Amino acid sequence: MRYQPKAGSRDPAFGWYTRLIHMHPILVELTLLNKKTVIGTYGVLMVAGLCAGIALSLFIARRYGYRPAEFINHCILGAAAILIGAYVAGFFVFLPERLGAEHIDYPPALVSWGGILGGLAALAVMKIRWKEPLLVVADIFTPGYLVGLGIGRIGCFFGGCCYGVHTASCIGVSFTDQAAPASALLQPLVPVQLISAAFLICAGLVLIPVALRNRRAGSAFAASAIAYAAFRFAIEFWRDDPRLFLLGFSDGQVFSVAYFLLGSGVMVFVIGRKGLSR
Repeated sequence: MRYQPKAGSRDPAFGWYTRLIHMHPILVELTLLNKKTVIGTYGVLMVAGLCAGIALSLFIARRYGYRPAEFINHCILGAAAILIGAYVAGFFVFLPERLGAEHIDYPPALVSWGGILGGLAALAVMKIRWKEPLLVVADIFTPGYLVGLGIGRIGCFFGGCCYGVHTASCIGVSFTDQAAPASALLQPLVPVQLISAAFLICAGLVLIPVALRNRRAGSAFAASAIAYAAFRFAIEFWRDDPRLFLLGFSDGQVFSVAYFLLGSGVMVFVIGRKGLSR
């Protein structure tokens, strides 16, 4: 069902001025060797998020005594694991749609909690293979990961995916570009992508001094896991997400419960350790 109110008009059905924003899922189209190449805004911002996360992690790692040339290998491993985890989770989450699709080239999807699992797996590899202090490295990556994920959520907004529910409030945004999946819904929608982006970027910036100065290893990671899990569980109620996974909750909410328990467990461990751990 589609609703397209007139720009700048007051709609009595919603009781407020609707905000029409022409999304740009496609940033630019190029013709190379007689072949059209499409560069998506989501992909560009995803790459920007990865670069910002790596740069921030290298900055923090240097304060821990790591040389950038040494720690960049960890960053590359972490970025690759995040992407692989997000793609694998997206494949299985949307497997019913893939099985029902008429074409085998059903568009790939990235799922953020899969990226977190991939990042945790990368931390385990660093611990086992290179004997890195697990909680210290987790603290180093935490601010960069949050900021990078936040930038990626801005890409979701421009791409018109991960959209919110229909709203009658003044914050509603109407997606008008036909390439955006959100444009097929009853407009306007809650801009949960921008709300999530603001939270993630702010949380990442707030945790930078914690990662730099807190002498209890694991505290930054634990705080981020608890805060992110609580926020993600709550924001899912405003997402137009039909993927009910367990007991009426979405896959993101089920993951949030597990991630909250992990963060709480790490926080209890950190607080209970005697002395300074850095």
